[in-house]
Amino acid sequence: MGAVSQPPWGQPSGRGTRWAQPPSQNPYGWPGQSRSPWGQQPYGQSPYGAPQQQMSPFGFPPGRPPRRRRRRSPISLLLLAGLGLGLLLMAGNVAGNVSSPAPTGTYQNDQYQVPPPDASPPALPQPETYEEARSLLTDNPFYAQTAPAPVRCEQEPLDVSRASDRELKTHFEELMACLVRVWEPPVVGAKFKIVRPTVTIYGRSITTKCGKAEVNAFYCGADQQVYYSNLLDESVPIVAQNTWAADVVLAHEFGHALQARTAILISSQALSQQADDESTQLLYSRRLETQADCFSGMFMRSVSAALGISQSDTDGIMDVYTAVGDDTLSGRADIEGNHGLGRSRRYWGSAGLDSDQVSTCNTYSAADRLVR
Repeated sequence: MGAVSQPPWGQPSGRGTRWAQPPSQNPYGWPGQSRSPWGQQPYGQSPYGAPQQQMSPFGFPPGRPPRRRRRRSPISLLLLAGLGLGLLLMAGNVAGNVSSPAPTGTYQNDQYQVPPPDASPPALPQPETYEEARSLLTDNPFYAQTAPAPVRCEQEPLDVSRASDRELKTHFEELMACLVRVWEPPVVGAKFKIVRPTVTIYGRSITTKCGKAEVNAFYCGADQQVYYSNLLDESVPIVAQNTWAADVVLAHEFGHALQARTAILISSQALSQQADDESTQLLYSRRLETQADCFSGMFMRSVSAALGISQSDTDGIMDVYTAVGDDTLSGRADIEGNHGLGRSRRYWGSAGLDSDQVSTCNTYSAADRLVR
């Protein structure tokens, strides 16, 4: 690498070489331990320092006690998909895309053999300078790629409010296979490696390499795996009310896996930490989250024909994005949150649903007002 305007990681300008200690937990995957998951560098020598503590991983307020759990039976978690399929811009267009299944033999990337879940994935890529981190956010080679469509996904809707843990795990593990089939071409085309995460189903709380999490759905960068609480539909009612909501949520979490595997996740966190004000740090977080919404929408577009998603389904998916906005969850219309207002999340979910160009999801080059 040639000369850069920013100093190398160990010597950030104005910050010396000592970095803060890691927090006890972090939604994006920096565990509260002495070693960093990024390249196995000790936190004391990490170029990024300890990430700032955020809200909960998916955007649901922490500490919110779920209602008493109903007895579960198999069918409802399937598609938290409502989280990212915002249809702001394409009601008619989407209807055409999702109303009829693709004929046999026309699915894209159909010969690809999806690998099994990888519990020991390769190390995540990371930038070496702040300048490179900025470039990875705005000019990432991933943005130059196209998501294949239509793509085969042999899933059946699942009633998450009745599904057993085994059924949830089976459903989401299969969903991860569909996600990898869609995203393998653009990730590999950008010269990165794709990983199929495992999915762990848990109850009221869980302790992972990323720290302790309560009722939620999240991606942990420390082990590159996905976690889903079987109480999520009770904590966030729209998960149980919307057929595709659970799938959208998991597609959003896989969006974070894409960010991690393409160095967007760690670059965003590194630059967020470099910022001196909370407002800028929150803006970086919202760009990260709304981009994951966009990726989830793009995935749903790719598999819509295979899943038989209808126009009424897409309308419901849009409602999911709105329902998990910072303003909706907090009840504060003027909140400056870390995930985005309902209208922002809806906008980016819709953008992904309406396009196969990964560059559509470049939230880091978007106007601030679009990630408010």
